[in-house]
Amino acid sequence: METSANVDGSTERRKSNTECEKGAGEGTQTKSPEETSQTSTTTESMVEKDDKQSEQGENEPKEPTNGKPSAEQPTASSSSKAASAPPKSRTFEKIPIFVVEDHHEVLTFLYRCLGSKHLPLHGNRIVHFDSHPDMCIPKHMPASYVFNKDDLLDSISIENWLMPTVFAGHVERIVWIKPPWSEQIPKGKFEFHVGEFEGSIRTDSTLEYFVSEGCYQPEDKLENRKRLRLEVCSVEEYSVSEDTDLAQGYILDIDLDYFSTHNPFLKIYDRVQLYEKLKDIFVSPELADDAENDLEKLQRVARDREEKLEFLESIFLYLEEVGNLKHFLVDYQQEISDEYAGLLEKVTTLVRTLKREYKEEEIDWSMIYDAGCTCDVTDLPHHESSQEEIETMVGQLERFLEKLPCPPVVITVSRSSEDDYTPATQVEMIQEMVLAALTKCLRAELDTPILHYKDQKFTL
Repeated sequence: METSANVDGSTERRKSNTECEKGAGEGTQTKSPEETSQTSTTTESMVEKDDKQSEQGENEPKEPTNGKPSAEQPTASSSSKAASAPPKSRTFEKIPIFVVEDHHEVLTFLYRCLGSKHLPLHGNRIVHFDSHPDMCIPKHMPASYVFNKDDLLDSISIENWLMPTVFAGHVERIVWIKPPWSEQIPKGKFEFHVGEFEGSIRTDSTLEYFVSEGCYQPEDKLENRKRLRLEVCSVEEYSVSEDTDLAQGYILDIDLDYFSTHNPFLKIYDRVQLYEKLKDIFVSPELADDAENDLEKLQRVARDREEKLEFLESIFLYLEEVGNLKHFLVDYQQEISDEYAGLLEKVTTLVRTLKREYKEEEIDWSMIYDAGCTCDVTDLPHHESSQEEIETMVGQLERFLEKLPCPPVVITVSRSSEDDYTPATQVEMIQEMVLAALTKCLRAELDTPILHYKDQKFTL
């Protein structure tokens, strides 16, 4: 799992625009009965409210002068057939590029595009270049938060911003294009559901990535479930020129750490080799032995994993508040198993080790817990690329862009440098090369990039 870190110790060518624009308005797919829910009405209300806010006092782009009718809502005199048809998406005169620092901040822009109807409300596709999946599930966030934009944006982070959009119905397909050093999810094509279980978002995917987070639940226990199509591949394995599905419209999302990435937790409290010690506490060996077709075992392992992480969280929250574990069991007021007693002893030993090498005010227990949560069977990727490797990867990106069947509706870019996922010494160079590749190879008119990380304002 990728989490935010402060590591200083303190906390093919495109078809005509007409064809692609036509496809972009047809992104809504027929849902099976078990996948329909109250999400449509509530989510429409949420993005329509956002649309109204974005229109007040702002100049909207003119409609393309190519003879196409504007995508206005049906009037009272419209036929019943027209009134029942889904609204068509509007089109941008120039493709916007939204550049953020932290990856989850792209949702601010994407929700504005939903509200302004430049993106369809349902069934969007995302082509996601990243060293990390970003598909963790915010376990403590109420599922209902996906119906309130402000609550949602306040509750997500860099590692878990994608799956709430799936549960809300906005996204139904993700293509994760990963570099050679990323192994959190194996290559392949997967279909699974994202739904609600006991008020929280969960999934019936049996991939270890989700089981290790304690987020697995069988399909029949998921309410308001939505189907997700996930493809995981390298950029050269993706037959993008044959992917006609993209003509329906898609979001191109690029994290600059795709080209070079650190695991920032490797160097926190390195005088005591903290990360290796956290592995001994947080990693659950049974995850590696799990059989994907043994659903009962999967459910048990996921439940045990969730409970273990919750217990460890309670320990580190206690440390954050009290500073030691002397009276933890008294205050915890619950009997614990021998396994949990062993975990507590390991953490107690870790506390003593840390305090011998660092002052108490230098120790951030919350960050240490976050670092521990990244310790799965598969580690976070860590590969600082050479200049030659970056140039090779940008060249691969250029060939990919040239093969696209049509340009994206919007482009989002994440720097991921302040938390040291993208090396700070490389981020400006990579950003310049990526933006140049987009301008050179997309063969579509791009707008001036909106540098959100520099507080540049944007209008739609």
